[in-house]
Amino acid sequence: MPTPTTTPVLALSGLLLAITLLPVAGCTSTSTRKNAAPTQSGDPVEAYSAQRHAEALEHIRAAEALEAKGDDAGAILEYRAALETKNTMFAAWNNMGHLLMKKGDYADAVSAFQVASRLQPTDPRPEYNIGLAYQRVGWAQDSIVHFELALDREDSYLPALRGIVRSAEMVGQSDQQTLDYIRTALLRETNEQWQTYFQRQRYRVESQLDTKN
Repeated sequence: MPTPTTTPVLALSGLLLAITLLPVAGCTSTSTRKNAAPTQSGDPVEAYSAQRHAEALEHIRAAEALEAKGDDAGAILEYRAALETKNTMFAAWNNMGHLLMKKGDYADAVSAFQVASRLQPTDPRPEYNIGLAYQRVGWAQDSIVHFELALDREDSYLPALRGIVRSAEMVGQSDQQTLDYIRTALLRETNEQWQTYFQRQRYRVESQLDTKN
């Protein structure tokens, strides 16, 4: 059975407490381009903000380089440094959450994804990642909620379609909505292994719907 693909994300116990007290503005590895430095002006406050933004970006780039080398612990430290510099960097929260989930720290990973979700309320990836974390600890019903939230943001987001169909199988869910998700996934899926899986789930759900009728 295919395994859902993880999308990268960030968390940090002390920073989590700090950022959740702040208002946040409102897609897989998050590119630093998403956090491009703002244009500087003659305003000293804006200049300082731009400098902090640029420093945070440097930490994120360093973290990405370390992660590419397999140094996850070093990458986490750099993501933490980025957030200590500027705690509204979506890429840092998103990517570090992925690394925390990778090492089994699901509680902090989910907290990080939640912050990332608030920072980018139209991006499906943080909600998908929350769903994936819940799925991996066996909370399939809870994972469905977050896969659906990801699909509310992007109705054809393939990782969330994969995730929600897998969780529906885990809880034995066989309804018209699940069948619709499967059909949408089959229209978009190009991976042969996943296509085979979705076809098998389509037969499962259709058979149970026929039995109910």
